[in-house]
This record gives sequence, C-alpha cells and structure tokens, in this order.
Amino acid sequence: MTKKGLGLLLIGVLWAQVLPYQPAYRSLALEVLNAIYALRFSRAESLLNRLEKEFGKYVGTSYLRAVMYSWRIELDPTTTWFDSFWEAALKETDSLMRCCAKDPLEKYFIGFGHTALRVRRLYNRGEYLAAIWRARELLSLMEGVRRYANVYPELQFELGLYEYYIAFFQANYPAFRLFLKLFPPGDEARGLARLEACARDSLNYTHNEAAYFLSYICLYQAKRPSQAEYWLRVLTQRFPMNPYFRRLWAEALYELGRYAEARAVIEAWLETYETFCPRPPCHIIYSMYPTAEAIQAYSLLNMLLRAEARLPEAYAICQHTDSLLEALPTLPPPTWGRVMREIAITEKRLGQKEAAERRLSAIRARKEVPDYLKAPLP
Repeated sequence: MTKKGLGLLLIGVLWAQVLPYQPAYRSLALEVLNAIYALRFSRAESLLNRLEKEFGKYVGTSYLRAVMYSWRIELDPTTTWFDSFWEAALKETDSLMRCCAKDPLEKYFIGFGHTALRVRRLYNRGEYLAAIWRARELLSLMEGVRRYANVYPELQFELGLYEYYIAFFQANYPAFRLFLKLFPPGDEARGLARLEACARDSLNYTHNEAAYFLSYICLYQAKRPSQAEYWLRVLTQRFPMNPYFRRLWAEALYELGRYAEARAVIEAWLETYETFCPRPPCHIIYSMYPTAEAIQAYSLLNMLLRAEARLPEAYAICQHTDSLLEALPTLPPPTWGRVMREIAITEKRLGQKEAAERRLSAIRARKEVPDYLKAPLP
C-alpha cells in the first residue's frame, strides 16, 4: 500500500472511532478542559492550537475554544476584551456544525452545549426572557439527546440539565409557563440524579462541568447547601487557583452556618489577591486575581462577619469594597446591586440608616438591577 493510501486508511479509522473518543484527541481535549478550570489559559490556548494542527479544523475543538473564552468572561465580566474572540469561536462552531458535524455526539452533544453557552450568557446578564426565547433552539436537539443518551455518557449531562431547568422554570416563572409547554416536560429530581452520575464519572468529558452545574443548582435554586458544599469542596481541591469555585464553596458554608470555615476559605484567596493586585483594578487578561471576583469575595466576607455580629470589622470590609467599586465602575448591574445591598444592610445594622437608605435609592435608580434587590432592607 502506498504511503498516501496508508494515510487515508488511518484517517478513516480515526474518524470511524468518533474523533472525541479517539485516545490521542481525547487526552488532549481533557487537558484543555483541566487547564481552563485551573485558569491556565495560555496552556489551554497552546493545547487547542496543537489539536488543530494534529487533527485539523474540528467542531469539538472550536467549541472548546468558545468554552475557554466563556470562562474568561465569567471570571471578569467587566471587560469586553474576550467578547469578540468568544463570538468568533461560536461562529466557527456554527459553520462546522452545518458542514461537518455528522456523528450524533457532535450534532447533539456539541450542538446542545454550543446553544447553551449563549443561553447562559443571556441568563447571567438578567435577560431571562431572551434566554428562554433562545432556549427554543434546544427543542430540535432534544429528540436526539434523548435517543443517544444511553450511548454517549456526555449526553446524560445535557439531558440532566434540561430536565432540571425546564421543571425549575415552569415552577418559578409563571409568565413563561404557556411558552414552556412547547418543551418536553422536565423532572427536577431525575435531572439532579443525572448530573450527579456525570459528576462522579471521571472518564466523562463533562466530569467537572457536571460537578459545577450540580453545585450551582444546589446552592442557588434547589436550596441544598450540604450537597453544594460537597461538590464545591471537591472542585476547589481539584482547582485551588479558581477563585469562582472557592467563593461558591465559601457561600455554601455560609448557608450552612459554618462561618469560621467559610472565612478561612475566602480570606486565603483575598490575601493572595491583595499581594498580586496592589493597584486595582486587575483583570483576568493580566492576572489570575481579577478585581471583579475580589469585590464579590469581599461582599461575602462582609456577610460572614455580620452573621458573627462583628459589625465594626464588617464595616471596614464594606469601606474597602467601596474603594474597589470606585476603581471598577463597570461591574455588571446585577452584581453591583447585590454588593451594594449587602453594604447597605451592614450600614443599617450599625445605625447608619440615612447612609443605608441613600445606597438603596442608588440601587433603585438603576433599571438594570433586578427588582428583588430593590426591596426594603431587612
């Protein structure tokens, strides 16, 4: 057989295995994901370039690149540096999906995740109606996700997310119930069970992503702080440099009333932040310690000290947080509103009622801040 013929045969065998499951591709792709969660973005970029060099343009690689930029945006939403790169990666994924995604894993797993990235971005910005409207694109994918979920373990992750969130939105957003009737029904308990099974499957591409979504849901929506604390502790142990996982872990400990443990978790990261960011603001493009994340960590520390009745210390943290807010005026309105409200609550507890009301008035003056943050102070 000629060298060219042998090459064509090897390529045929490679693609017959489904590229994401081909051992060489899978090993590098999992390294990319671990580098992203560890905030080693330069390493992730290098590995993605290597994947393209060795395997050519591929929808899975393009999607991983979009995931990388999505995490940068999540960690530092005050900048727009990565928005154009994120959009470019999504457009390339769109193009490759149309021309070349023939296998069910590509068509349904990557297709669903690709659409979910856009839905999540809208939801995090507080654009709930737009997020749900965009989610209608998932309808055409759900039949395939269900059909192949027992063949590809990764599809169990997406099926679990779908089942939980459809049930959650139907229960908590009455205005959207009529529209949501167009979607196949969900089941919160079954969705969470699927996510947990994926989180425990270390050979699954969605191993860490399932643990993250499971912990996020349990912390903020399902109100299961013990389960959230377990998985966020696991994620923080795996990726100790990821401040987002660390902050959510501390918040789960706060919800459980384990204040001293929560402070130990969050203060360690803040001490490092202050060392590496002497002149804020610091951004994720230059530093692993973005000021946007530090502001939210300090806000949680304020809540912890207030819960321990250490009001003077809590107020000192509030003053420092105010200085960081001045240095970073572009914090997204929902996040800014949450931080400002927690400062106002501490001011009120200290007897500074006029200052607290002025701060609440500032929150109410911004229409982009969710209404629940504008309610009277407790």
